Amino acid sequence: MKKGWNIIVQYQSLIWIVVAWEIIAFMQIMPERLFPSLGKVVVVAIDLISSGMLMENLPTTLFRVFAGFALAAVVGVPLGLLMSRSAKLNDVMQPMFSLGYPIPRVALYPILVFILGLGSASKVSLIFIECLFPIVLNTYYGATRVGKIYLWAGQNMGASSSQIFWRILLPATMPTIFTGLKIALPLAFIIAVLTEMIGSTIGMGYLLSYMSASLMQEKVLACVLLITLVGYLLNLLLQVIQRKYVFWQ
Repeated sequence: MKKGWNIIVQYQSLIWIVVAWEIIAFMQIMPERLFPSLGKVVVVAIDLISSGMLMENLPTTLFRVFAGFALAAVVGVPLGLLMSRSAKLNDVMQPMFSLGYPIPRVALYPILVFILGLGSASKVSLIFIECLFPIVLNTYYGATRVGKIYLWAGQNMGASSSQIFWRILLPATMPTIFTGLKIALPLAFIIAVLTEMIGSTIGMGYLLSYMSASLMQEKVLACVLLITLVGYLLNLLLQVIQRKYVFWQ
């Protein structure tokens, strides 16, 4: 009973949104063609799944998301750690990240399309650039907060530089690394969907654009609902991985 109540409390904002949605739809405060009931949206979403349209487009989007995200993680985590250990490298890289962070990376997409075309390469490249910033900066700031006493203790016990890096610095920075990853993953999914809405013939962004062209709001909202659900599941997966590998937090 207590567990069920905790779930209700945890998701109470979502419950209120659903209730408000159904009240507005039932009372027809807005025209049904603009604001269909949630039940109708769910039925259309189920139809998109059963018809195979979701599975035709979702794998391509997930490939682009994970390709760009994984590349950013592979480059960003070591780079952030190295920046915390090397003053020269930090002096070179920090201004670039500080100046580039406020720039909307999506503005680079036309340039990437011109160079790489409208295929997956330009989309994965933009996802990589978007994800790199939060991963590098969170890793760097996390590593700089590692107590020097732990690093000195490792050196005094005869640990090599690589042992200090892998056994002390990396584990101590893991919580902030995952903070950067949790910021980056939703950004990767957002960028994938946005770029697929422009000149693509496959992907969740293309599906959303295709549904928008039908001028049927329930189809558009059904597609948005499915995109939201997939994004939530991706975030949940990352939380499960974090609990497994950062179990001491």
